[in-house]
Amino acid sequence: MYAIESINRSLTRQVNHWFMAATRLSVIENLASANAWQGIDHAMETLLKESFRQSIEEVLAFATALKNQLENGAEQENMRSVKRGLLQLRDKYLKAEETIQFYTVAINSRTTPRLAALLRACDILCIKSMQELLEPLGRKAPLVLTYVDKGVGASILKAGLKLWDGRISPVAAIKVTQHNLYRPTAIIHETGHQVAHMLNWNEELAQALQTKLVDYGDDVSSAFSSWSSEMAADAFAFVHTGFAAVAALSDVVSGTPGAVFAYHAHDPHPISYLRVLMNVTMCREFYGSGPWDDLAEAFQNDYDLDLVSHSSIPLIRKCVAALPDVVRILLKMNYRAFDGKALAEIINPNRAGPLELNKLEYLAGPALFTSHAWIWKESLRLLALNGYKIGLGTGDLQSLYKQQEDWMIKLGFAIELN
Repeated sequence: MYAIESINRSLTRQVNHWFMAATRLSVIENLASANAWQGIDHAMETLLKESFRQSIEEVLAFATALKNQLENGAEQENMRSVKRGLLQLRDKYLKAEETIQFYTVAINSRTTPRLAALLRACDILCIKSMQELLEPLGRKAPLVLTYVDKGVGASILKAGLKLWDGRISPVAAIKVTQHNLYRPTAIIHETGHQVAHMLNWNEELAQALQTKLVDYGDDVSSAFSSWSSEMAADAFAFVHTGFAAVAALSDVVSGTPGAVFAYHAHDPHPISYLRVLMNVTMCREFYGSGPWDDLAEAFQNDYDLDLVSHSSIPLIRKCVAALPDVVRILLKMNYRAFDGKALAEIINPNRAGPLELNKLEYLAGPALFTSHAWIWKESLRLLALNGYKIGLGTGDLQSLYKQQEDWMIKLGFAIELN
């Protein structure tokens, strides 16, 4: 009897511990500051808080059921049942905590009104990029929560996927790297992942690459097919932002020769050397010759295939020959995912090309970067234009970064705040 009482007290203590922890977790205001919540739009706040509430209520309900079970009997079999339930309760709490912690850390990255405005601008750019593809197909773009973090590359937690607690992610959460906050073309790559997932394009593209590149060899077609998801996202960023995305990508992946030439069989990212040249080939396909040729020349000089002996070099040489066909498969081939159209047919890459960007700047004049109307309407092309100029690597680069910062802040303050 004494052992049963001890076990009962121990179980009671532990169940109450997780119940109280979940109770504290339910006070959302303690997890993210009021200023941080004010940094996101009202619809997103409502969606996230409702998702958090449901997740926590599930934990509290489970804990309450265990407490009731403990009160209803001290038999050994009941104690064993409560012990099994206690392990489940612990697991449920930790998964709910991980889910909520992820989002609240992201929200809390909006530490100042200025940074919050910059990230709201990134939210808008992401949503607009998806709308341009999804709306013609009768689909709705999910909300996006961007957050700033350390590191080299951006990343996404897609909307519609299962979270740690088993619930479905209500919004897409996209990491913006600190170093690229004023040159955030990578977030459009990440929204490319979101739409490709929603439309099942990755699988269709993988099959197209596998079958249409067979003349280059099974190793080439299999390699490109395995990289389909990252190539799809690169293509999406390109049609929206042109050379800006290409130059930014080159700067991010340019590392040691070992990293640039590395090939990992199960890595969805193309070999970095090929990835840069594939993006340059997109520019050549739609814009002809231009500064991307200079970028490619400098890149190939930095990473000379003739001066290295990495095991991936034979595959790289074969894949380089296939790049023009790869780009046409990516951008000009019709897909069921796009209702029988090509990506470049729905989103014309020429709108982000030098000629159209120059025309936009000429027609709008100085108002292009100061008028809320112009900034709201042409925000994606402003990202392309500023990124193009920065990508050239000439002129007053500091002023270009400042111009990017200023118009993004105007865009971020153009939406309704909480």
